[in-house]
Amino acid sequence: MKLLKFNLVFIPVLLLCFGAIGYVTEQALVESAREHVEQNARIIMEAALSSRTYTTKQVAPLLQQKNFKLQTAVAELRKTIEEVPKSIDQNVPNDLRAGVKRGFLLGQQHALSALEDFLNSIKGKSDELLDTEFHPQSVPAFAATEIFGYLREKFPNYFYKEATLNPTNPRDRATDWETDIVNQFRGDTAHHEMSAARDTPNGVSLFLARPITVNNVSCLECHSTADKAPVEMIKLYGTANGFDWKLNDIIGAQVVSVPLAVPLQAAQAAFINLLWWFIGAFLVILFVANIMVLALARVKR
Repeated sequence: MKLLKFNLVFIPVLLLCFGAIGYVTEQALVESAREHVEQNARIIMEAALSSRTYTTKQVAPLLQQKNFKLQTAVAELRKTIEEVPKSIDQNVPNDLRAGVKRGFLLGQQHALSALEDFLNSIKGKSDELLDTEFHPQSVPAFAATEIFGYLREKFPNYFYKEATLNPTNPRDRATDWETDIVNQFRGDTAHHEMSAARDTPNGVSLFLARPITVNNVSCLECHSTADKAPVEMIKLYGTANGFDWKLNDIIGAQVVSVPLAVPLQAAQAAFINLLWWFIGAFLVILFVANIMVLALARVKR
């Protein structure tokens, strides 16, 4: 009878303790999985920022240096062309015979004719040497997106986008939920990072977002008005989008999306495995406690 009373009290208390421990443990495992995914998202974000920095500090200056050298060479070529004689030198030495003088003048005439033909053939060609083409690869946002595109070939469920409200490249246009994120950043400029879970066709994903701010005057060289933008960029993307940006405006958000399904499944599997240990511990503790109660009851007798 005493054993029954003991179990009626001890079993609920033990179940309550193990239930509380199980709940806390499950929450800890899920939170740990989420933190792990969020850390991966931050690493991806920093990798994208690094590729942006590399493009800004190394690729773009390299193209500018190349173009400067070409401009210098073209200027020297034009200067040389201007210095080329345009008429026959009539100052023939007086001690030359008439036949030699005629040959000298005729030689000059032929040389000038050949030179004139050469100059006509290269006329306007010097401008073709200049690199006036617009290279999207030198744009930090384009470079970061392209680099991550190669990563997605192996990890298709990982996602990176520079979601922009008014982008130059249509592929960067923000979707509805990305627009909401950008507007939240615009409404609270002190908020520099946002993360949350969302359902996707491929399962639950965690996204990490940071605002894109026009913090450099050089951005406005291409994005202030269409008439100030590079002609080659206009040819590539048109004049409908990517303009009227203002300095210090938040025009978009960098968004990294990382799948949560696999880490959550791993956390769930770890919890189930741990749950079996809890059940085993519960049974062992219950068995030992009952043995001790019986032993104590016999001693009292």
